[in-house]
Amino acid sequence: MSLPNNTYTTSEDFEDFLKAINGLKDGWYPDRVPITSRGFFEIDNGWLGIVKELIEDLIEIGWDKEILQVKEKFGGLRFYINKSSIEIQDRILKAEKISMVTCEICGDAGNNQIKNNWVVTCCNKHTANG
Repeated sequence: MSLPNNTYTTSEDFEDFLKAINGLKDGWYPDRVPITSRGFFEIDNGWLGIVKELIEDLIEIGWDKEILQVKEKFGGLRFYINKSSIEIQDRILKAEKISMVTCEICGDAGNNQIKNNWVVTCCNKHTANG
């Protein structure tokens, strides 16, 4: 996984992707239907491409698709799962690092800033001051 030129993916495209892989398993409630909704992911669209690529990579190396939470914290992506390996954790860490230099809103290059007392990652266009 490398830093994409632009990681922006629409919510509709992301949901189509989730449906194409038959969804993800809810790690908290395994008896529920697979997760195919964009609403589960507590991030802006600028990071959906990073998450999509991460999910593809993890499935390729044998991840069971069981997920707990995906969110933004301290200006970076957080991707929480139950079962893991060193290889899976390395891929997750790499995606989280990429998010720290990717605008949460549009997917362009960004940097950490303070906005309303929160750490966010934004590009110049979506800067905390703009």
